[in-house]
Formats: sequence, structure tokens, C-alpha cells
Amino acid sequence: MPAKNMVITGATGFIGSFLIKEALKNGYRVIAWGREESSKGHLPEEVELLKPGFNNYKKMAEALQYLQSNYGSIDVFIHNAGLTKTLHPDEFMEVNANNTFRLTEVMRLTNQKPGRFILMSSLAAAGPGDPVTLKPISPTDEPHPNTLYGRSKLKAEKIVQTSGLNWNIMRPTGVYGPRDKDYLVMLQTVKKGLATTVGFEPHYITFVYVKDLARAVILAAESPYSGQIFHVSDGLTYTDREFRDLCIKIVNPKAIKLTVPETILRLTTTVAEPLGRLKGKAPTLNKDKFHTLTARNWKCDISLTQNLLGYSPTYDLEKGLKETFDWYQKAGWI
Repeated sequence: MPAKNMVITGATGFIGSFLIKEALKNGYRVIAWGREESSKGHLPEEVELLKPGFNNYKKMAEALQYLQSNYGSIDVFIHNAGLTKTLHPDEFMEVNANNTFRLTEVMRLTNQKPGRFILMSSLAAAGPGDPVTLKPISPTDEPHPNTLYGRSKLKAEKIVQTSGLNWNIMRPTGVYGPRDKDYLVMLQTVKKGLATTVGFEPHYITFVYVKDLARAVILAAESPYSGQIFHVSDGLTYTDREFRDLCIKIVNPKAIKLTVPETILRLTTTVAEPLGRLKGKAPTLNKDKFHTLTARNWKCDISLTQNLLGYSPTYDLEKGLKETFDWYQKAGWI
């Protein structure tokens, strides 16, 4: 039986690298779809890198034709490329939503449609849950994203839903693991001796280890169910204090605990953005991050993912953080 073909955008990044490993493990022949400036970097030798980008219809159409001629039909196309932080807010819609439209549109125009199209979205597209009832966020809830990033991801979802493709949408909560650079900042701070939380009320947060996310994506790619939105977490809920205490336990038991008032965080993020523009680098702490960190309820209902896909997470936060911290140390990141 010939190998199944899978195309992955954003394949050279953090999540993309784990999607490739999981796809190869499951017998797929993987092709990476990148931009002109993309580098093969950590891509396995057997993975071909195409560079049509997302702005030029002609180049994208040629890439689809090349895939058809050299690989045959595409069984699964995972659109994982996206932007999580930027110095220029308009880029969220351009990269996350408009690129998705152009990609799905060229598939429609050329009639080169994959067997299954997977959009890597985010729980941010749904927005936080009710801060009073603390009900977990369900895929059937009316979305109300509270960040520019989340709104751009929701727009991408709506584009895919009306594209005429055979689709599933993945909404992971906070994704962490080896090679991630966002949670790295928190662990580096704890390593230096300071462990912070924001505000004086508990915040309910959720996580998914990148290896579990990759497994969930393959399940969604191969599932008989389509037209579904799948939330992905480790199935547990943590308070921000529990997360902080786990970081202390794993990284630096002598770290000092500090609670930062929301007003101080707001001031920090307000100052960080113009400083980032001066340095030409998007800061990890920004206005979007402020809205994410101060939302009380990021509980995540994964029952649909479990029931339809048979998804069963294998990493809780402690196990995943230990593995992540070990990787950071070996890589010299901490």
C-alpha cells in the first residue's frame, strides 16, 4: 500500500516539528510548505521543503500542481503556519486569516483539494470562559475572543468552514514543550529565582504538551468525522498558583514567589510594545498577553475530542514540564 501524503505549513517551527515526527511515525510521506525565506533547518532528510509562500496565487497553484505530479493526491493538508505575536497588529489578520483564505481559495480554483484539511487554530479563537460560573469552554459555545490574535484565528476558522473543503479545526489551549520559546521565559525567570503570578484572584488555566497535541492532530486527520472543532488539552485544570508552584518544584525550589498586581502588568505590557518596536522585536509580554493572563477562566472541555477521536492525553503538566525543562537544559536554553 503506497504511503499517504501529508503537507504541513509552519513545519519548521515548534509545533510543526512535532507534527512531522508524529506523521512520519504513522507512515505518512510528509512535504513541508513554507515561504521563500524558509530554511530546511531541523527538517528530517526525507521531508521535501517547498517554498510557494501564501501571497502569490501563481506560485501556490504551481506548488499544488507539483505535488499532484510528483506525489499524487494529498491525503491530509495541515495548515499550521501562523503568527502569535507581532509589532504590527494588522499582521495578525494578514498572516492568520488572509493567508488561510488565499490558501483555501487556490485549492478551490485549481480543484486540488486534499482529502482532509486541518486548521491549527487556538482556544484563543473561542475566548475565555465565563468568569463567574467557571464553566469549561466548549466548541459549541459562541466565540468571543478577547485578543487580536484570537480574533484573527476565529476569522481563519470561518474561512475554512465556508471553503468547501473537508475540514477539521484544532483548538489547542496553551501548548508547551521542547523548542517552545514562550513558556521558556517563565522557566528562565524561575531559574533566576523569581516565580510570579498575576492578580490576587485565582486564574484557571489549561495546557497541552506538544506531543499530545501532535497525536490529537493525526487522530483528527484520520477520523471519519469531519466538519468538527476539537478542543485539545491534557484534560486537567490548574490554577495559576499551581502552575507557579510546579515551576518552582521542577526548576528552582529556592525561587521567591511574587504576586504582580494587574495594574503593574498592564503598565509593563504598555511599555514593552513601544520598546519592542525600537528594538525591532515583538515582546513576549504585550497587550494581547495581558488580556490572556488576566482572564479568569481558560477551562477547556475536551469531551468531544475524547469521544469522537478516542484522544487520551499521556502528559499532565508536571510530567510535561519536567521533560521540557530537561530539554531546555541539554540545549543550553536555561
